[in-house]
Amino acid sequence: MTTGQHIPVSALQPGSECIIHSLGSDEKTARRLAQMGILPGTHLHIIRVAPLGGTIEAAADQGQNVALRREEVTAMDCEPVAIPLDSGLIAVDRPYKVRMLLGGKTFRRRIQEKGIEEGTRILIQNSQARPFPIRLVDRNTEINLGRGEAEKIIVEVIDDEQSES
Repeated sequence: MTTGQHIPVSALQPGSECIIHSLGSDEKTARRLAQMGILPGTHLHIIRVAPLGGTIEAAADQGQNVALRREEVTAMDCEPVAIPLDSGLIAVDRPYKVRMLLGGKTFRRRIQEKGIEEGTRILIQNSQARPFPIRLVDRNTEINLGRGEAEKIIVEVIDDEQSES
């Protein structure tokens, strides 16, 4: 499930996944990315971002990890597939499905006690409020999450056919 919007890869946070749409207009950068195996249509998973933001470590769908420079990351456009719950790309009143929980055992237990696990359908009430209010669609209940909890929950957009089933 994709969001339908194209954004620069540099706008993504760790834990995000996207499908590369274009390698940019700079021929030299596009050639270097193609030599690394990153082509339009490649599924990219952001693993971590360097503290000063100059380099991004990402995993490509061929099973290889690559370090991408700032100019390479800025040149590429992608379509987000999965994003952290605290991302600025999250839309209010749009259904999402929890794809993955990034935290450890204690975090997973605490989040599961609140009713969130992989596959849970949620609705964002207000992306700017803190604590972060969400509605669990399946249980029809509302819960609040802290920002630290929200950044460890990776969600994907549910299209209209999926949200009704």
